Amino acid sequence: MRRLVILVMLAHCKDPPAVVDAAALATSATPSAIATTAPTPTHTAELPPGPVTPVDAGALACKLMSGPEKLARPGPYAIVTRMGFVDFYGRDGDKPALAGSVRVEARPAPIAVSTPPASCAAAGTFVFCTNSAGEIRRYKTAPAIESDNFVAKARPGALVSAALVNGHPVVAYLRDRMTSEGNTSEAYIESDDGTETRLSEDGSGATSVALSPRAEGAIAVYVDARRAMTPVHARTITVAPKLALGKDAVLFVAGTAETNTRATVGVKNKTAYALLPVAHDLAFGLASVKIDGEPATDAPTSWSDYPNGLDPAPIAATVSNDALVVARVRPSAPQFGSPRVLELGTIDDKGAFAPYGVFPTTGVVTNVAIASDGATGAAIAYTDASGGQAIRVSCPSPRGNDVK
Repeated sequence: MRRLVILVMLAHCKDPPAVVDAAALATSATPSAIATTAPTPTHTAELPPGPVTPVDAGALACKLMSGPEKLARPGPYAIVTRMGFVDFYGRDGDKPALAGSVRVEARPAPIAVSTPPASCAAAGTFVFCTNSAGEIRRYKTAPAIESDNFVAKARPGALVSAALVNGHPVVAYLRDRMTSEGNTSEAYIESDDGTETRLSEDGSGATSVALSPRAEGAIAVYVDARRAMTPVHARTITVAPKLALGKDAVLFVAGTAETNTRATVGVKNKTAYALLPVAHDLAFGLASVKIDGEPATDAPTSWSDYPNGLDPAPIAATVSNDALVVARVRPSAPQFGSPRVLELGTIDDKGAFAPYGVFPTTGVVTNVAIASDGATGAAIAYTDASGGQAIRVSCPSPRGNDVK
């Protein structure tokens, strides 16, 4: 058994990047499928021999509403929603910079957004960015990009995640602490009044942290990536008006993971889903844990296996009252060097990943961000070989998951 686990670890670590195109994978059984409505990318690549995971969801495929539209800057992206627009922010040095906008139908107020861990993250109309000194600065994005007096102290260049919690912008981040056992990476969280609290428990490290709004509070998920096993923790966050944490729960223990193995959190109504692409047993896949109320230790975990391991494996999910759309990057086939595809899907009411099909991209997708547009679909930003791109999609409702 030990030898088999080592072989899986090697397969996960040695999968090289392949700058290829996924257009050859895009077949469709319906005119509304993403694969047939998107523009044809500029180059193609032959698939390696062997079986290929189905890439089209047929009647369950999403429909492209607009794009791809070229973004002015590459990602990762922080997403800000405002009346009639979804804005995508990249970086200009240590500061956020508007990369582009997608116009949607007008809505009365900004909607909640979940941002995967990145160097800049949005909470409402604020964007938090980490600079080279490890300072997290907060920027207002409307009517102009301006920093305020907020400063948090993180690891230099650390990835951050943010959320608007009961009207308060909150940011989660990593920082190093020297202990008797050596340097330890820990997760912290800070609210807009300057209150900082350690998010990770004593004795637990943290290599990534994801924060997402849910109802009047938020859910934080942090990963403690290790070679032998990877505990995945979660806890609730409230700000009423002071920052407070719920009980820490180890949702599940995954297999080997790298320090850039990152989770995200999707939300539908009052139910959150912790999502993490990671190794398990003798495979690699997307772990999904349903969180109703307080997170539970040893929670039931659903797996959607990838054809092969992928590191890093970008993933993002929406936050909405009536929709949950997941965008993930995965290999198209088991062979090393097989094309990596951008796949859309949802999490059904049982917590399982339900695919919507593959969107054709140009080359390897290195990051992805997604947000409900507050109207009829989801806005997605990603970076591939041709640069930053933005699309809007409308997805159907499989097995009772009301995705509009």
